[in-house]
Amino acid sequence: MAAPDVPTHARPTPAAEHPFDPPARLSACVMAHPARQAAAQRLAMALSDLDAGMVTDPDPGRPGGPLRTSRMAWSRVAPGATHHLVVQDDSVLTPDFVRHALAGTRALPGHALGLFTEWGSFTSYALRVAALVGVDWVEVVDGYMPAQALILPADVAREFDRYAARATAGDEPDDEALLGFLRSTGVPMVVSVSNPVQHGDEVSIAGNGWHGLRKAACWPADPVAPGGTVLDRIALVPFFSWFTGDAICRFRDQPASDDWQQVPAIELLRAHGLGDDDVRRLIANGCPRRPGDAAVPAHLTQSLVTAAVAVGLLAGECGAPADGARTKEPVAAAALATLAPGGLRNFVDGHALPAVSEQLASVVDTAAQLGLETAERTSRSGRGLPAARHFSQ
Repeated sequence: MAAPDVPTHARPTPAAEHPFDPPARLSACVMAHPARQAAAQRLAMALSDLDAGMVTDPDPGRPGGPLRTSRMAWSRVAPGATHHLVVQDDSVLTPDFVRHALAGTRALPGHALGLFTEWGSFTSYALRVAALVGVDWVEVVDGYMPAQALILPADVAREFDRYAARATAGDEPDDEALLGFLRSTGVPMVVSVSNPVQHGDEVSIAGNGWHGLRKAACWPADPVAPGGTVLDRIALVPFFSWFTGDAICRFRDQPASDDWQQVPAIELLRAHGLGDDDVRRLIANGCPRRPGDAAVPAHLTQSLVTAAVAVGLLAGECGAPADGARTKEPVAAAALATLAPGGLRNFVDGHALPAVSEQLASVVDTAAQLGLETAERTSRSGRGLPAARHFSQ
């Protein structure tokens, strides 16, 4: 049974001060396929302030390369380091990446800190809620730990190789193995709301090309170094599936549970007194067609905008203000701007995706704002959905 529908408006609180004395010290390693060694060397140079090392897959012709290489990279913790960073070879870093990474280790020293999540992931929707609330980090809700650029406490990083040797078959994706490992150790897993890492355009060596473009969920022009506020214990997350084209809400009865159930996202809207007609009006008013506009099937636009309204509703339930300027703030605007391309990347030709994203940008913004305003003035009724977040013990 779902938890009772009890709205919560508590703003997430800052994390406790870190216990490290002296201050956190970060070591780094770039993990690479041999075919991308030149790109990995450029990343290592960009991380020269951290004296970054580099490892490449020693047996690239054999399955399991990402996990095999990841195990090597996590074993390269420098002596005296309090934290260790691993960056994958198809990453693009912001100019102030090191400052962002160090700020994270100081703010949340006991967490696994993901610095990227792709724009269509389940976690990316929780991230958009967090961006509207105005916090720095969001709980990972995917079935993997985003590992494009990831920081672990040093003692945790050193243990991953031993865990993988005894608990994996060796051919799992490294991000799934990392999730299982971090759950076994009890390390909280979060992603920076402002992503200081972008995914490159290279063809996937790991066989993920069918996923389409996997860009950052929130890549603001001027990323802000994070503090220590976290949106966690999430009970309900809206989602537009880049695989099926459906708008759904996933929910769970217990915090940290991996047993997610789902209902159509329109159920959340109806619980607040909104419906399909409200979504259609948003689309009609916000997406006037122009000659030459790329066509998006009506059912996909309907689902996408429904998901955007649901994001606003959940953000409002988590304490985000309904200020009309909220969706225009840089981090929130950057997060909302990726909702359409992240969801539609496999439904729209890649060359048309930027135009489609621009076409839908204003209606996504307006939809999220409608959700915020509706959550502020209405109380959600019944329908078996849990509160937005589980309460702390």
